[in-house]
Amino acid sequence: MWTAIEALAVAGNLAYTVLLMLEKRVGWLFGMVGSALGMALFWHQQVYAQVVLNLVYMVMGAYGWWAWGRSGKEDPPIVRWRWTAHGGLALVGALGALVLAQLAGLVPGAQHVWLDATVTAFSLLATWMLARKVLESWAWWIVTDSGAIALYLLLGLDLYAGLYVVYVGLSITALVRWGRAYRRQKHPAPVRS
Repeated sequence: MWTAIEALAVAGNLAYTVLLMLEKRVGWLFGMVGSALGMALFWHQQVYAQVVLNLVYMVMGAYGWWAWGRSGKEDPPIVRWRWTAHGGLALVGALGALVLAQLAGLVPGAQHVWLDATVTAFSLLATWMLARKVLESWAWWIVTDSGAIALYLLLGLDLYAGLYVVYVGLSITALVRWGRAYRRQKHPAPVRS
């Protein structure tokens, strides 16, 4: 049963990533379904920060759906943030990982708390940036997904690990694709949002 749930979660999350790479709003809905299935799977695996992460992914899916459709058109512009904003977010991510690791360490049976917490904290930031259509969110995903591969291999979740290998490739493709789209827009100056 858990292999089937893992496979369905992987399919939903893969559809989510491909559709967002193509700037299709419907991708957020696939992400919510994949995240709901992921919550059950990670609860079973006792990696509780991943459960919380998938719950937040569901909420961020609703936010992304709203944010990408609020202007009445499906294609809000891609934006860039200054490197100082990214540096601040890296500090927030590190503090978030520290707090999550401490909390997860209090749960009996929790596994790989530091790696779990780090992947979770930085995934939350990358998801938030993606919902805001920040070009550099894809670079954050490349790094974060690489850490997730290690976590899922440690847990024996080979399908998820494989999904994240694909995610790294898709994130590289999306970074290039969104970069081209960004350069075609009228106002390509980086902004801090």
